Amino acid sequence: IQAPDLNIARVPTWGRISESFGENPTLAGLMGQAEVSSLISHVPFVVLKHFGAYGQENSRRVVNQVISEKTLYDSYLRPFAIAQQGGAAAMASGRQHDLLMMCSYGDINGTQSCTSNTLNTALANFNFKGLVRSDLDVRSGVGPLYTSGVSLIKPQGALSMSAMNALSAKTKQAIHDAAVMVVTEMFRTSLVTPTGVRDRNIGATLSTSMHDQGINVANDIERRAAVLLKNNGVFPLVKSGSTLLLTMQDLDDTCRALATSMNRLGYSATCRVLNPPLSGGVKPFGKITSANGKVRKEASVVWVAPRTGYYFFQQQTTGNSELKVNGVRTIVVNGNAEFPFANFTSFRATAGESLSLHLSWLQKAPNFTITSMDNTLITALDAMKSATRVIVMANDVGREGADRSTLELPYGFDALIKVAAATKPTSVALFTTGPVTMPWIGSVNGVFEFWNGPGDATADNSIARLTPAIADLISGVTTPTGHLPITFPVATATSPSGFNNQAFWPGIKNEVNLKSPPNGGLGLGFNWYQSASWPVLFPFGFGLTYPTTDSTFPTSSVSCAAATATSLCLRVQPRVTMSSTVKDFTTISQLYVAPPASSGQPKLLLGTVTATQCRTTTGSSTTNSNTCISGSTNATVTALQSGTWNSTNRQYQFAPGCYSFILADHARDAFDILATPRQGNHPSAIVHATAPFSASTDITAGACPA
Repeated sequence: IQAPDLNIARVPTWGRISESFGENPTLAGLMGQAEVSSLISHVPFVVLKHFGAYGQENSRRVVNQVISEKTLYDSYLRPFAIAQQGGAAAMASGRQHDLLMMCSYGDINGTQSCTSNTLNTALANFNFKGLVRSDLDVRSGVGPLYTSGVSLIKPQGALSMSAMNALSAKTKQAIHDAAVMVVTEMFRTSLVTPTGVRDRNIGATLSTSMHDQGINVANDIERRAAVLLKNNGVFPLVKSGSTLLLTMQDLDDTCRALATSMNRLGYSATCRVLNPPLSGGVKPFGKITSANGKVRKEASVVWVAPRTGYYFFQQQTTGNSELKVNGVRTIVVNGNAEFPFANFTSFRATAGESLSLHLSWLQKAPNFTITSMDNTLITALDAMKSATRVIVMANDVGREGADRSTLELPYGFDALIKVAAATKPTSVALFTTGPVTMPWIGSVNGVFEFWNGPGDATADNSIARLTPAIADLISGVTTPTGHLPITFPVATATSPSGFNNQAFWPGIKNEVNLKSPPNGGLGLGFNWYQSASWPVLFPFGFGLTYPTTDSTFPTSSVSCAAATATSLCLRVQPRVTMSSTVKDFTTISQLYVAPPASSGQPKLLLGTVTATQCRTTTGSSTTNSNTCISGSTNATVTALQSGTWNSTNRQYQFAPGCYSFILADHARDAFDILATPRQGNHPSAIVHATAPFSASTDITAGACPA
C-alpha cells in the first residue's frame, strides 16, 4: 500500500492536499501512526511517503527546497518519525522490512531528495530499517540512486549488458545488494515462492460481502471526519417542509443518492443538478494578436458586460500566467503544472460596465473564457420556488501534478450560493479537498464540510456511497465530531499561498525558501496566521457539534503517570452540557503546548488529541447529569510529538524551561488562553511544568510565570 502520505500541507492551495493529514506535523504523524498500525497486519508492505520536504505540485520535480536542519526535522520529518512507531511491533518481531520509505521529488539544499545525505542520515537517526524506494521518475539516474541506498527505482526496466558494463564497480555492487534485499523480501512475504510467482489474488474481484463491508467502514469514517462549521439552528434538519439539494454536474450522483438517503429517513428531499457555466468550452485567449498579427507574451482587452449579472472567468494553463482585472491581480499561476489545470474566478457586473483585462504568460498562451451565469442562476431560481429550504452542494477541483491558484470555489458556486441565500433559507454542504474561501458565509444558515478525494474533478461515485452517513449527520442521527486539520483563511492573499509569499510558494526560479515563515520556517500553519495577524475564517482544530462540550484539567491529580525525560502524562476531563436527543457521541480534546522561548520553537504546538466516548442523559441541560463513559482520559505529550530536534544527541527532546499545557477548542482559542488564562467557566484550561521532566516533576495550575 503506497500510504500514508505524511507530507504537511504547508500551503492551502497544494494540489495533493486531500492525500495529506493537514498542516500540523504532530497531527500528521499521529494519524499516520494509526494508519500504519492498522495496515501493517493486512498487507505485505506499507509505504511511508514522500520522505523529504515535498509540499507542492507546481515545479515539483525540479524545485530546490532551501531549509535548515531544525526546520527539516521539527516540521517536515517529524510526521515520519511518529508514524513509523505504528510499525514498531512488526519491527520488533523481525519484520522490519514491512515498512518502506518513498523518497520524494525536489532537492534538499541542492541535492535531489533520493540521493541526499541529509535525508539518509535522518533515516539512520530514526533507526529506520526498511527498504527505500524512489517516487515515479525521479531525475537522479540509476547509479546515484542505488549508491545512495535506494533499493527500488520506480519505474526501472532491465539494463542492457552494455549499460551494466559502463557502470562503476561501486554502482554494480549497490545494484546487486538492492536486488538481494528486494528478492529476499518477495520470498519472505510469499510474493514469490520457490516454484514461481504466487497468486495473491491481486486484482481479484471483491466479494459482495467484502464490498459492502468496505462501504460500511467508509461511511463510519465519514461520520467521524465531517466537520460542522456553522449552525444557526438549522442542523439537525427538521422534517417539515421540503428540502432542495442544488448542485452542478460534478456531484450529480452524490446529489441524487443523498436525496434518496434523506427520503428514507422521512424527509421530503429532491435533487436538482445544474449545468455549470462552462458548456461553451474554453477558447484560446492567445488568439488576441498585436497589430502585426503575431501572438504576444501578453495581451490586453476591454470587456463590456452585455447585461447585469454574474460572470465566470476560466483560464487553463500548464505554465506561468497572470490575469489582471482593472489592474488587480486576480488569477496568478506561478510554477509549471504537469497537467493542464483550470483556474477561475466569478464576479458580478452591471450592464455596460467596462473591465480592463490584461493577461501575461511565459510559456504557451493560456486558454481563456468568459461565460455568463444567467442561464444557470435562472434555472436555480425556478427550482427553488417550491422549496422550503435549500442545501447547495459545492465541490472544488484538486489533483496531483498541479496546485490551485485560488481558494475560490469553481464553476461560479459562490454566485449560486449568494443567489440561493437571498431567495430561500440556505445551507452549504462542502465536498472539498481542503480550504476554500466563503464570501457568502454571513448569508447562510449552516455549513458542513464533508471533504472530497483527489481527482480531476471529484470522486463523485465514491462520495455517493457515503450519503447514508451524510444523511445521518444532517438529520441528527449521528452527532458531528470532526475538527479541521488545517486553517481555512478568509482569502487566498492572506494565506501562505498569497501573492507576497512567492519565495515560499511556488518559488522563484525553481527555488523555495522554507526558512521564510516565522521562526526560521518553523512557524507553519496556525503559527504563521497568528504571527502575520492574518484573519482566519475557521481556525485549525475548529468543529461544532450538537451538544456543548469542553475539556478541563482536574482540580487535583493532573498527572496520570510519573513523568520521564521524554514523556508527560496529563489527565483530561471532558465535560458535556446539552439539551437534545443525542445520547452517544465522541468528544475530542485538543491539548496544545507552549514551549519556552529559548527552545527556538513556534509559540504554540499541538501536543496531542484524545477521543472520549460520551453518553448523555436525554433532555438534560446540567453538566452533572451528562457524564462521559470513561469519566476522564489520559493525554500523553512526548518529546517526539512536541520537543525539538537535538543534532548532538540525534533525538527529539524537551528543551529546558517552562512548558504551558492548554486545553482548547481550537488553535485560536489556545492562543487566547495563553494570552489571558481562562477564568470563570474554564478555571482549569491551562497548567504548566518545567523541563527536564522526571518522576518528581510538579504540574501546576496556570500558565508559566512571566
